[in-house]
Amino acid sequence: MSPPRISSRAPARPTEPREPPRPARNEVKPQPQARTNRPGMSGVSQFESPASRQPLVALNSPTAAAQGSRVTPGSYPTAAQVRDIAAMQDPVARNYAITQGYSDLSNAMGQLLGTENANWSTFATWASKQAGVSIRGEDMPKFFTDALKQADNVMGPLSKVDDLLRKLGLPALPLGDIAAAGNQALQNVSQSIADGNKVVFEEVGQEFARFVETFQGDTQYDAAKVAQYLNGFPADKPVLKEAFGHYAQAMFEKDPNKKAELMLLANDKVGLHEQTRLQPYVEKALNAPVKETFRGILKQTIEAHINALPFPANLAGKAALKTGLVDAALNPVVDGAASVFRRLATEHMMKLAVPGEALKLGNDLPPPAGMESTIFPPHLRTIENPELRVLLDQLDKSPDSLKGTGAKDWSQLDQRMNYIVDLFRSRQSDPALFDPPFGQRGTYPVAPQAPRVS
Repeated sequence: MSPPRISSRAPARPTEPREPPRPARNEVKPQPQARTNRPGMSGVSQFESPASRQPLVALNSPTAAAQGSRVTPGSYPTAAQVRDIAAMQDPVARNYAITQGYSDLSNAMGQLLGTENANWSTFATWASKQAGVSIRGEDMPKFFTDALKQADNVMGPLSKVDDLLRKLGLPALPLGDIAAAGNQALQNVSQSIADGNKVVFEEVGQEFARFVETFQGDTQYDAAKVAQYLNGFPADKPVLKEAFGHYAQAMFEKDPNKKAELMLLANDKVGLHEQTRLQPYVEKALNAPVKETFRGILKQTIEAHINALPFPANLAGKAALKTGLVDAALNPVVDGAASVFRRLATEHMMKLAVPGEALKLGNDLPPPAGMESTIFPPHLRTIENPELRVLLDQLDKSPDSLKGTGAKDWSQLDQRMNYIVDLFRSRQSDPALFDPPFGQRGTYPVAPQAPRVS
């Protein structure tokens, strides 16, 4: 499938008549419920430098759904088009289409639920855009080569390898070979990121499209219709099913506090499903066989140089290979290079950039601009929804605080979710998240309607 076309102008966000503002909950009330253990949680969506941003605004307006809002055909990918995008073979083009698709699905959801609260697809837009940076290999090569030159635990051992190679009549090992090994390791990591990007979009993106297709035009909550819609979820995706049930409730909720909490509950549950689904891809990316990659390429270079020597000049080199002398010399170089690679991979790939700020996933979340003292938007400063409180009690290790949110080991699901639930809660009312990631909205082919039979 071709990537979605980008229109020359992004349509304006839906405007909605405002209700008289209700008092915002400006204080965090003590929660009487005792914290519980996290059953099943022990192992239980990334761009430039920060810029100034306007304070976040919580909008108190009725939902667009109450007016029977319809979404323009061709302004978002249908479920079938989501599958077509996921089937694209070029990982770079596919990621662009996925990122645009998430944004257009987010905008379509915003037309039904209003844009005073971001939905999961809104956040996924920016996570997918950051994933594209890694998929295109833009994170690491120069950083890695520069870091190698400054790493004593690489350059010192490398000089000893060069001494050995000279004694064997071989040229010194070029630093470029280590950089080449780093590029190969990066490609392995990028492949895992691309695979996860594809799998989640195909699975979750279809459900956002199906939600829009099902409920656009509705003016009131229809329990029977919602139940029939939810029956369309596979039995092995109960958390995802629950999440979209909450979106359906939020669509017709007029109380801004209750609506914000329903949206956060839905977002957190989609996030939990997504991150659980991504677990094998995250582990593969972060635990890629870096040392094996470095050793293989460096040893291959040395072997090629030995084999290029004429007999009997190559005998000493072959003996050094056979006895393990070459491996012993390479071990500290491999260890040092792998250590540098992992440090840079964590520093340069484990980040999330959203409009106006760049977040490092290993650091605690900073308060949003303009909310340094309050941390969370007005309608989420106190959590009253019982189900949401239970979920946050399971996932959030520092309730009502951003301290301790940094994920020291991104491969651990519980650490990722601890970060994500506070990311969602603290940024849910940021209208800039709805901005199109590439500056424009996409357009998608619209199937012609069947002729009416008279």
